[in-house]
Amino acid sequence: MGMPVEVKATCPVDGTHFTYVSTSSYSIFGRALDGWPRGSWMFPLALPECPQCRIAAVFGALTPEEARRARTLVESEAWRVAADDTSYWRLNLAEAALGRTNAWTRVDRLLSATWQTYGDRARYARYVRALSEALDADSDPLRAENAEAWAVFQTFVANAERQAGDFKGAAARLDRLEATGLRPEGVPELIARTRQLIADGNRQRADLDRHD
Repeated sequence: MGMPVEVKATCPVDGTHFTYVSTSSYSIFGRALDGWPRGSWMFPLALPECPQCRIAAVFGALTPEEARRARTLVESEAWRVAADDTSYWRLNLAEAALGRTNAWTRVDRLLSATWQTYGDRARYARYVRALSEALDADSDPLRAENAEAWAVFQTFVANAERQAGDFKGAAARLDRLEATGLRPEGVPELIARTRQLIADGNRQRADLDRHD
């Protein structure tokens, strides 16, 4: 069972001290077809965002160049606009600005951002488009690094597209995945379930371990 704890943090940009609520432990009982965990805590996990500038205190000490980039980011129009976005969307922006990102972290942050906006159709669709574009842009290196994880992630994103109402895009993603000939354990079943939901015009989130 997840137990709430109050954690102290320090903003890496302006040194503001603050606290946020996290957990000392949690269990994951299952996942949805879009990868969203079900468990004893809230997912995705809360980020320690500074209440002043909204930068997450996850970077440790910044180099002088990173500190300059961070200050430029928080003073930018893009960051002001991102105040209405989710914490994981902002984390992706911050990691990119600081040069602390790679293909896997980028798609991971954007997938987490979609979990935070499920049910908000307009913003969810925008986040899913950004996720789809990021995955497609880096598809080859991601697949080369870990083909099995890449295949599973493709099913997560296909379900995010389905849930956003982009049935054509979701089906095309599954077509491309099947065309690779990759058959990691469980993936053919995930593809089959997702195709059935697409055929039914079903936009609802579905669990991995339940058939709808």
